Amino acid sequence: MRPIIRRLARRYRHSGYLEDLEQAAALGLTKALERFNPDFGTDLVRYAVPTMIGEMRRWLRDHSWAVRPPREAAETWLEVVAASERLSAVLGHAPTTSDLAEHLDLSTDRVVAALDARRGRWAVSLDAPAHADAEDQTVADHLGMEDEGLRRAFDRAWLRELAALLEPVERHVVQLYFAGDLSQREIAGQMGMSQMKVCRVLRRAVERLRAADAAAAA
Repeated sequence: MRPIIRRLARRYRHSGYLEDLEQAAALGLTKALERFNPDFGTDLVRYAVPTMIGEMRRWLRDHSWAVRPPREAAETWLEVVAASERLSAVLGHAPTTSDLAEHLDLSTDRVVAALDARRGRWAVSLDAPAHADAEDQTVADHLGMEDEGLRRAFDRAWLRELAALLEPVERHVVQLYFAGDLSQREIAGQMGMSQMKVCRVLRRAVERLRAADAAAAA
């Protein structure tokens, strides 16, 4: 039975868990032997193979996902993989989503969901190259980037709390600059003053706000 175990396990060789699958298939064979009754007139191999395949698929479903998807998606993905290999041999090219759906008698949406779930099978190291042609950049380099919108949201909340400390002109300039996202030149044109004066008012207001913030934190 060893050759049969290996042959069945190789159906899912793409998973990278060939030895584990052979063990799962052997477990399925053991279960089949425990239930097998030759008096039923059924061939042992024909009787055992469905149980062996079931054990392998169960192992893959429960142990081979870095991020486990819903059970239906995981099981459908295994069906899609096996069907893809069969159809590729028949068609001479990779089957389309419609080909797979028709072959498995499933909806196209369900096949697409299973293919999307495939991305949860393997985890990528943060030290891995971000791109094949960019070995000097890792995945981690593209994570945790500063969110400018979030920073401005905190700025606006901070300003609303401390705005009462400012003089009317300072408050108006600060609101236009931080909340209104206007440039110093735009503020100068709107308020009828020079850009240099806007810069001085803004600097003075920010210094006052920082001093008040530091005093409150002390």
